[in-house]
Amino acid sequence: MLDGRLLDAFLTVAREGSFERAATVLHLTQSAVSQRVRALETRFGQTLLTRSRPCLPTGAGQTLLRYLDRIRLLEEEASRALQGEEAGPSRLRIAVNADSLHAWFPAVLSEAFADTPYLCELELDNEDYTHELLAHGEVLGCVSTRPRAMRGCEAIALGALRYLCVAAPAFARRYFPRGLDRSTLLKAPALVYDRKDKLHNAYLAQEFGIGAEAYPFHLVPSSQAFVDLARLAFGYVLVPEPTVRTLLANGELVDLAPGRPLDMPLYWHAWQIQAPGVEAVFRRIVTGARQRLRQDEDSVLGGAR
Repeated sequence: MLDGRLLDAFLTVAREGSFERAATVLHLTQSAVSQRVRALETRFGQTLLTRSRPCLPTGAGQTLLRYLDRIRLLEEEASRALQGEEAGPSRLRIAVNADSLHAWFPAVLSEAFADTPYLCELELDNEDYTHELLAHGEVLGCVSTRPRAMRGCEAIALGALRYLCVAAPAFARRYFPRGLDRSTLLKAPALVYDRKDKLHNAYLAQEFGIGAEAYPFHLVPSSQAFVDLARLAFGYVLVPEPTVRTLLANGELVDLAPGRPLDMPLYWHAWQIQAPGVEAVFRRIVTGARQRLRQDEDSVLGGAR
């Protein structure tokens, strides 16, 4: 059996990113935390954490993390079964992208965590990178564009999030008086989330044959600011259809490419073996997502943010 004190020290340093912060959380000296981590590394014969700023798990450390979080949740679930509410809540770490969090995920989370002994800790990243957080043991589940599951995980199709290319009427009149075409798109400023965001590149390449970043764009790392700035005629943008449905209806925004949306399939990834209570929460997430996302079979994957 592994010493729980050693495992707690390793897990806390990995989560907090430093021995100093881990010592504060564990109410120990920094030296004591360091000794416990070193003893665990000696037990396995491998370095588990880099001594950098921040401290990061090595490959071996990532493997250990993937198991420790699930063991912790099983222990906490057993405590609640024996002690009731006195055992306290557990925290579930989940990764999601900004657009999903803006468009549909809050309602799903509200339903999934209702009347459960769990607290949610969200990690926000581009959907092509949320999967890496799961692989590194930093989260228990994630929303991703990747259809294939890693070894030991499951990948469940959720449906597709539909994107529309929109702008304010004044912006459309200025830059696109005759509609979207290659020449005007090479002049009109777009709104792009960050340099990880490949969605806009994929759409322009697919629909207009425009190469990556061959067009002017603003970098704005906020899904809500996308909508706000589009309303102010700051640029045109690809946004989830649910977030602009009302603005399109009242004329504050216009669809620049009617009949030419981009549907992005999404998948739920999680480890196959979870505590029973965690599995129940994750099943609710899948059910709620399927109720809110498009279930068309001909959705096209272009990219994600």
